[in-house]
Amino acid sequence: MTLLIFYAVIFFTLALIFYTVGVWSERISRELKPWHLTFFIAGVITDSLGTWLMYKNIGHLIFTPHTISGFIGFFLMVFHFLWASFVILKKDIKRINNFHKFSLFVWGVWMVSYLSGLIIGIQRL
Repeated sequence: MTLLIFYAVIFFTLALIFYTVGVWSERISRELKPWHLTFFIAGVITDSLGTWLMYKNIGHLIFTPHTISGFIGFFLMVFHFLWASFVILKKDIKRINNFHKFSLFVWGVWMVSYLSGLIIGIQRL
C-alpha cells in the first residue's frame, strides 16, 4: 500500500465518520438542524480529499463500477449538503422534518461505494 493510498483510506474513513454522524443524528432527532451541515460538509471535504489522493496515486481515471458508484455518491453528497443548506435557510418546517429521508438515501448510496472500496482494498492486501 502506497502512502497516498494510506492517507486516502484515512480520509475516506473520516468521511464515513462525519457523514454517518450527521445523517444518523439527523435521523434520530427527525429534524434537520444547522449543526448537521457541519458534519455533511466535513464528509464532503474528506471524501473529496480521499478521491483526489486516489487519483494522484493512479494518475488517471479508470471507470469501474466502484469508480462510477463513488462519483454518484460524491455528487449526491454535494447536492445533499447544498439542498440541506437551502432547507435551513428557507426555514421550511415540513422539509426540515422530512429531510432525513433524503439523507438516508444519499448515505446508503455513498455506503455502497465505501464498502466496495473496502472490499477491493482488502482483496489487494
